[in-house]
Amino acid sequence: MCKSYLPTKQYLFMSQLLAKKVSITTDLEIQSSEFYESEILANETITTNYWYLGISYLLAEREEDAQAAWFVPFSAASSTEVDSLTDELLATLDLAANHQFQGRHFEQAWLIRQHMWTIAPDRLENILELVVLIHKLGKLTSAALIEWEISELLATATVGSIDEYLIERVLRALIDLHSELSIKIIGHCIELTKSNRDIIISKALASAFKLFHRDNIMPFAVKLAEVCNRIKPDNLGTLQILIDFYTLTDSYAMATETAEQYYRLSTEIPDQLCGIYLIQKARFTAGDWRDSQEIVDLHRQLLAEAIQLSPQNLSYWHNQILLISSFFLPYIEDNPQVNKPLQNQLATIYQSNIILKHIDLEQEELTLKKKTGCLRIGYIGSTFKIHSVGWLNRWLIHHHDRESFQIFVYGININRDDKFNNQWFRDKVDVTYYFDGTPPEVVAQIKSDEIDILIDVDSLTYDTTCYIMGCKPAPVQISWLGWDSTGIPAVDYFIADPYVLPDVAQEYYQEQIWRLPQTYLAVDGFEVGIPTLRRADLDIPNDAVIYLSSQSGYKRHPDCIKAQMEIIKAVPNSYFLIKGKSDPETIQNFFGKLAAEVGISLDRLRFLDRDVDEYTHRANLAIADIVLDTFPYNGATTTLETLWMGIPMVTQVGQQFAARNSYTFMLNAGIEEGIAWSQAEYIEWGIKLGLDRDLRAKIAGKLRSGRTTAPVWNAKQFTLDMEQAYRKMWAKYVSN
Repeated sequence: MCKSYLPTKQYLFMSQLLAKKVSITTDLEIQSSEFYESEILANETITTNYWYLGISYLLAEREEDAQAAWFVPFSAASSTEVDSLTDELLATLDLAANHQFQGRHFEQAWLIRQHMWTIAPDRLENILELVVLIHKLGKLTSAALIEWEISELLATATVGSIDEYLIERVLRALIDLHSELSIKIIGHCIELTKSNRDIIISKALASAFKLFHRDNIMPFAVKLAEVCNRIKPDNLGTLQILIDFYTLTDSYAMATETAEQYYRLSTEIPDQLCGIYLIQKARFTAGDWRDSQEIVDLHRQLLAEAIQLSPQNLSYWHNQILLISSFFLPYIEDNPQVNKPLQNQLATIYQSNIILKHIDLEQEELTLKKKTGCLRIGYIGSTFKIHSVGWLNRWLIHHHDRESFQIFVYGININRDDKFNNQWFRDKVDVTYYFDGTPPEVVAQIKSDEIDILIDVDSLTYDTTCYIMGCKPAPVQISWLGWDSTGIPAVDYFIADPYVLPDVAQEYYQEQIWRLPQTYLAVDGFEVGIPTLRRADLDIPNDAVIYLSSQSGYKRHPDCIKAQMEIIKAVPNSYFLIKGKSDPETIQNFFGKLAAEVGISLDRLRFLDRDVDEYTHRANLAIADIVLDTFPYNGATTTLETLWMGIPMVTQVGQQFAARNSYTFMLNAGIEEGIAWSQAEYIEWGIKLGLDRDLRAKIAGKLRSGRTTAPVWNAKQFTLDMEQAYRKMWAKYVSN
């Protein structure tokens, strides 16, 4: 429509001129000015000559001359002609700005649109274009949004009145601003959409997910998801993201309320399963185990129905839900003979749906030339950062034989600027990738890289990784470290050792259990900071016995807490420190109730805030005389940190992988004291260690001396064992 104002010759000339870069030569600038000056001398009535003369002046940094040229037609216009002239000028400037933008000359486009805003400050689409431009230039601020009064203008606009592609571009810019004002404006923008609203909300939620998990910009991500939920309420995908955000930001009441809403809205079994899983996640993480048996019974009923139906052609969303729905079973009970086959059946249904949905993408060229005789090893996960798994798997990467192995790391939703990742992963391997979590892209890259053996370090803790493993992008695939095995048929092996799984475990594992000779994990130690915790700070006498439990709320099974209370009751002058991710009020009420049941005064319990970082946490472990482990889900990283600091601990050994981590780590650290095979023995060991100072000193001495000899602290030997396992696995694959 704007082109109708222009003679053809002038339009073509300006199209060529405006396509030039910033560094237009002086001669060309003079020529363009002279051209329009001569055109005006020939015919003073053609207004577009003044508009383009002004533009030529503006691009030559002669702003006052530009304004003077634009003013000329207005000086002779009647009051009724001013509006039409203004529209004509703005249309011409808009065309010129678009030319500059398409040529990626953002500074010139910005300059033109700034003048448009001066002429017509209420032109909303121009202001939105300014937002896009200033974002491209890296100068978008809340101050600019306030000056343009964009929020007020959007509030008065009508649905469908703004181009939705423009809105989408504006949203990308506003999301990068991460401000309170940008959240408000984002809400206004989405409310103005119509035909593409669902797509725009989906993209906004995807951005929120990346900001939260990859960039650690959590408060803004939460508010962005809340805006999407307000505009399109009761969407299960949005609710799931919000529950995840609320749980990880300690907003447990909101997480529980939203999870219960999710379950009420669910009509299909996969969604109902997810709803129960989300209720468990919100409640148990907070430390709220009320009505847990009722929830578990309903959960089992739904799992049985899902397995009986064996649904096919599931959407990606429903398929992911199906797999992760059983996540909390090992936290609730130690019953692998029942729960592992259940997980295996779900995983089999899961993979059958992946096969139906997965389409191979065109492979790219190899990123790294393949060395003759080298195995290509790929590690995939979301934990190559400061994370409980990241602290542990870094040592295997560090000690790998780079002459015999080419190492690839596939990081999912990890910030490429993460210092920990760069130090321990990116700079230690041959190739590192950073993906935003799009499975087909990752699968295609792994295939293109011709990875021989792919190791999943996330397991069921991250469903995107599960999907990628289910696509079988590598001929040999392994599950290690992040959790118990997933049960996905495409995974060939599960790494264990002589202790972390009982001898009969292969009967109920889908994967082949590959036992390393000593330990399934070893580290060279942990960095330790400066302690910030003193007995005097906690009003605890110097001669008191201090017990410590530092775990998340979902590991605090009521039966285990009752056993811990029995220990505290039996040891005079003892205190119990409770620390870990949970809701402070909920966990205090929970422990207080159980303490009262066994006759312990609440003043013998101390509830601690989490430390500022892992270094400080490890230093503060030194305040404890004994650490009490959890059951049926033990500590893993927390256990290794305790042993590294030389502190005696008590653990109960079960049958499942999660109930035997502390057992294998204690044996491989050189101690057996504190290993219990029943709850009664757990209580007995807890009391014995509390009453026997000399025994505690003996254990601490063994742990200190074991730092140089124990298998769990010999990551180099562990790496050799893993590499030998890789060679044998590959030889077996080739021979078959």
